[in-house]
Amino acid sequence: MQIVNSRLLRIGLASALVAVNAVASAQSLPEAVSRDGVLYMTGGIGADEAKTFLALAPRYSLRMMFSAASGNYLSDVDVTIANAAGHAILDTRTEGPFLFVMLPAGRYRIAAHAGRAEMTRTVDVPRRGGVDLHIVLQARTGDAQPDCATCRAAKRAQGQP
Repeated sequence: MQIVNSRLLRIGLASALVAVNAVASAQSLPEAVSRDGVLYMTGGIGADEAKTFLALAPRYSLRMMFSAASGNYLSDVDVTIANAAGHAILDTRTEGPFLFVMLPAGRYRIAAHAGRAEMTRTVDVPRRGGVDLHIVLQARTGDAQPDCATCRAAKRAQGQP
């Protein structure tokens, strides 16, 4: 009787461990977001989440990774993607160094901004496969004030260049 109870205890314990592991894995999966018909995913903080992102990368046609000139990965990067006509189709803030976007084939303008660093780049997304962009943001020198879009609009309203 004790042998049966011991086996049942081991089986129950193993089942519980498998269930806990499955729940933990499900919680760590990044979640895709759909905004205005554009599907995207952002994150990649920590080794496990970064591995998951890289495994899911082939599902997306535009895959961006953000880092500073020092080589450190960046998060909280404001990114705007505009289509060839100049209309913004995605405006988001990253939650890690990766931003993967599902876009139809075409030409897009990407504007990224973090602190005093910003860059704009044009990219062609192909019909098949995708594009990998490693975007390095380097702070501009010579500006004593932050130069974000809101700051520029305020300066224009005050008549400053």
